[in-house]
Amino acid sequence: MSFLNTPEMQETTAEVKNKTSDEAMFDKDIRGYDSLGELADLLEGLDHVFIRQKVMMLEAITMGCVEQKNIYTVLTPSGDAILTCREVSDFKSRCCCNPLHSLTIEMFKGIGGGDGNDDAFFTGVGSNAVQSSDEALYTAERPGCCCGKPGLCCPACTDSCTDTMTLHQGHIKGHAGDLESPQPLLMVRQEMAFESPFHPALEIMPAMKGTNSGFAKATHMVNGPMFFGGCVELCCESNWIFSDRTSKSEEGRITKQKPASMEDAMREMLTDADLYRLDFTVGMDNSAKAALITSTLLLDYMFFERDMGVCKPTVGSGDGPGCSTTICNCYCCGCVCPCTCSSGNNDGSHAD
Repeated sequence: MSFLNTPEMQETTAEVKNKTSDEAMFDKDIRGYDSLGELADLLEGLDHVFIRQKVMMLEAITMGCVEQKNIYTVLTPSGDAILTCREVSDFKSRCCCNPLHSLTIEMFKGIGGGDGNDDAFFTGVGSNAVQSSDEALYTAERPGCCCGKPGLCCPACTDSCTDTMTLHQGHIKGHAGDLESPQPLLMVRQEMAFESPFHPALEIMPAMKGTNSGFAKATHMVNGPMFFGGCVELCCESNWIFSDRTSKSEEGRITKQKPASMEDAMREMLTDADLYRLDFTVGMDNSAKAALITSTLLLDYMFFERDMGVCKPTVGSGDGPGCSTTICNCYCCGCVCPCTCSSGNNDGSHAD
């Protein structure tokens, strides 16, 4: 049983769903609340799912020098693939600006959308995976530092410094920031530095009905810890709480999973491939589940793609090779500050 399905959490969920007539009228103007039927069918009856990132071998061998497109799969508790999320981005921007580059993510049913070269990734995923589709159900858009967001690595003080990801209905052609006929459902946006200075926070804003009608006020939040990543990932899970913006009641949770085996530990130390668990409350609506999945993809790029594994080689002033180890990452005013220690290079060790 999910930890969210306790009597107390069910009572809280019922209170959140008990809206006034004015709120109900407001919901009717929100596009994201009635355009996610396909996703609802895929997630029906599930109290939690997993999102697993594929290990890209060329990227791992080159220690991130050759940055490849990310691939994520959404799995049921039994390991069956229900959704595959594939990054679409430019090679030059990935290699020069990763993880702050512009990208879109196309979401396919089952293990669809592949080119036949990643079958090994899905080996053992489960024999009951849903019927695959080569037509994208949804497209997530993330403008990067080369697309109107030059200050993504700076304190989040203006729109050009805040990270966002917008979920669109269906397959949308074009590049991030310049999509053809966009059909937004919701936006996940990083909070400004003065709103959340010492812990990362994302706000979820559903799209209003009508073309280019903008977004409604934020309905939900995702709040994370101040310290995360690095060696801490090897022994501790980091929890990101999905809550109602007004009542502050917890409605879901994103958990960055710690390694369960030596193989998982090696993957965590040497690559940036991660595993997340998403927990849903009883009666959670479709838009909230979609927001939780979209938020997970955004926070992976924002916070867990920055270090190419816990350990990486370095070249120092000494004669020999060295190694840099990320102890953890610290969040402050929109900036992610790694706490690292280095050794080798025959010139001693030091910590940053």
